[in-house]
Amino acid sequence: MISLQNLSFSYSEDRPALQNIDLEIHPGESVAIIGANGSGKTTLARSLNGLHIPSAGRVLVDEMDTRDSENLSLIRRQIGMVFQNPDDQLVATTVEAELAFGLENLALPREEIVQRVDQALRDFDLTPYRNSPPHRLSGGEKQRLAIAAASAMRPRYLVLDEPTALLDPQHRQQVGDLLHSLSQRFGIATILITQLPDEAARAERIIALNAGEVFLQGTPQEIFSDIQRLREAGLGAPFSRNLSHRLRCKTNALNLDELIASWPNPPVRDHAAHIEPQETSAQAKLIVEQVSHIYDAGIPTQRQSLRDINITFATGRIHALVGTSGSGKTTLAQHLNALLKPHRGRILLDANDIWSRDLLWSRQRVGLVFQFPELQLFAETVEEDVAFGPRNLGYETQRVTDLVTRALDWVGLPRETFGSRAPLSLSGGERRRAALAGVLAMDPDILVLDEPTAGLDPRSTRSMCELFAQLAAGGKALVLIAHDMDLVAQLAHHVTALHNGEVVLQGLAREVLTNPQFSDRTGLAPPTAVQLATRLEERGINLPYIPLTLGESEELFDIG
Repeated sequence: MISLQNLSFSYSEDRPALQNIDLEIHPGESVAIIGANGSGKTTLARSLNGLHIPSAGRVLVDEMDTRDSENLSLIRRQIGMVFQNPDDQLVATTVEAELAFGLENLALPREEIVQRVDQALRDFDLTPYRNSPPHRLSGGEKQRLAIAAASAMRPRYLVLDEPTALLDPQHRQQVGDLLHSLSQRFGIATILITQLPDEAARAERIIALNAGEVFLQGTPQEIFSDIQRLREAGLGAPFSRNLSHRLRCKTNALNLDELIASWPNPPVRDHAAHIEPQETSAQAKLIVEQVSHIYDAGIPTQRQSLRDINITFATGRIHALVGTSGSGKTTLAQHLNALLKPHRGRILLDANDIWSRDLLWSRQRVGLVFQFPELQLFAETVEEDVAFGPRNLGYETQRVTDLVTRALDWVGLPRETFGSRAPLSLSGGERRRAALAGVLAMDPDILVLDEPTAGLDPRSTRSMCELFAQLAAGGKALVLIAHDMDLVAQLAHHVTALHNGEVVLQGLAREVLTNPQFSDRTGLAPPTAVQLATRLEERGINLPYIPLTLGESEELFDIG
């Protein structure tokens, strides 16, 4: 058992990260930890295996105190850890060697190592990458590898910090099933930190943190019963619970199966009308023409990443790029501001080939926010980091200050509060917002956002969505890369779906996301509202339109 007894931890004297936490986690238990960005979730996770030593109180792992340095080696064999950024823990030169690394350090027999490696490759869909270097994998593939390597060691407890934030829905479901299997087969306790309410709802118990303290604790049904209280703490509830709450249904359904079972025959509102996809003319800003890209061209590890891609990104529009992990989304994003050069085809910015002009011209106008914000945060303070770009453009001091202040306000990190903080002292979600501020301060014409809401709490996600809509309404072109189809349904005007480096669907968001072949052609699940409508129609319930969002679903049904 893991026992936290009056645990407190501080990074500095004036700002405790955890305060007076008393918890017990038992072998085989499934626990989800939720909380707003900066609430102490990652700090708590790192306290469990002695990466952080308590400022007060203690942590006992099977009666071993993490404050005793002689216990740490055994404690860390008992507690496996998967970090937010998989690059923090991938050390080997091939996927196979990465999976074997921890097992070899446990001095397991060779036959068992081979068996566990092969099993992990199959379980996590990594077999095709057995001999690939981990740094060549996509963000989602790296995350699956990190989870596979930790789980293959069969720890007694497995702590996972936002492990599915970069995974597509199919692999997110797969990881959830595998974690459940580990608990059932080997008695491994899973402690899952997540910002995804639907994911948290699968756990046996949820612990909600707020300002470093335990805010709520109980079963998913208990935690998600009071939506208003959750919202006050910056948290959200699963789609099904939100919809039943809005419709005043007498059900606490946490997933679509439970929701549909509680609706024998949901009536449709009389005024519900068919919704047609609509589009008005917009000026083409960035054009991708017949772009193909090959990694490791001419050597045995050669791999075609993009093949004959054609896309037009327009001013005033949010254009979503979707696809499973490894489909080519991030590779394409890195072509848009000339970080990668096409092997064939070209990128036109205002009708100019970006590779025929000074690259600074392109990179000033096309801002890119990476999957992992740590890659673009480097200064001593947040303010200095955000100011770096405008200063290098030669702007005068007052204009730089104004741009920095505006950008930090936009992302919810006020300069007065966060400007003097070190970027690496921020939580994962706060770092993501600081990285976005650094790009916004450059005032680009086009903003490329690679999983911009991964790791953000629901309140911050709503704030970012409002900002993105505001930027598009102001005439900027936004390129949104996301695995969250509910987010795409809420924000995107256009959607391009990639699969194995090729465009498989493209068009207005409503047309693409409600396409009956969406799942078959992309490998993705459509938005939750579309899934609900499809299942109701399969039961013979006629709907005037397929809703894309929670709001459209609320407008469609009349159940209260």
